[in-house]
Amino acid sequence: MSLKSFPFLASLSAAAAGTIAKLAQEAIANDGRFTLALSGGHTPRTLYEILARDYRTKIDWQYVHLFWGDERYVPHDDPASNYRMVKESLLGGISIPPNNIHPVPILSNPSDSSDTYSKEIQSLFKNDIPIFDLILLGLGDDGHAASIFPATPITKTHEGIVIVTESPVPPQIRISLTMNVLDNARNVFFLVSGKEKTEILKAVLAEEGNPDSKYPAARVQPHGKLVWFVAV
Repeated sequence: MSLKSFPFLASLSAAAAGTIAKLAQEAIANDGRFTLALSGGHTPRTLYEILARDYRTKIDWQYVHLFWGDERYVPHDDPASNYRMVKESLLGGISIPPNNIHPVPILSNPSDSSDTYSKEIQSLFKNDIPIFDLILLGLGDDGHAASIFPATPITKTHEGIVIVTESPVPPQIRISLTMNVLDNARNVFFLVSGKEKTEILKAVLAEEGNPDSKYPAARVQPHGKLVWFVAV
């Protein structure tokens, strides 16, 4: 685990964007594609805007596949939708084939959405548990990561690839990649900003690597690299 501290969200985002571009170039050169699972929330929006503005030609987007680490069970045009935020901040500024964009489907019920997304992910990866080149995560005020919350049973967080969870705040129903997937990634970046995150960040880092921690973010231990980009 490494921790990179920055004075502002803008500098954090610029550094993360540069690192992402480097990882993308390496993955495309070695494997012919770059697989990236995106985070929702407020913090990554600036990063996505930088990628769309400054890296629209520096990253070969035709070889990038975008996924979502979690999603609120709301329509894609809902203001709370992670997909909508990414569409507004990133997708409109880059030339990426539509077939390379893999949002969580919002179907008639959450289980169908979860199962369908799991099958779509499996169709693009050869491994039983997909190996993403990079997964972006935020840090919730309660220590949650993706949509794995402290109240989510630890056994459930290791069930397959995608699960339905419940948030303590609206929108209640969420769909999330499991800890199996987070831990199988080549790289995991936590993006954390805001003075209000200072105490929870300290608490999570104090338990970093503890598989029984009450904070899901502390339990994330990828086989590859874990980097915290922090501006608090």
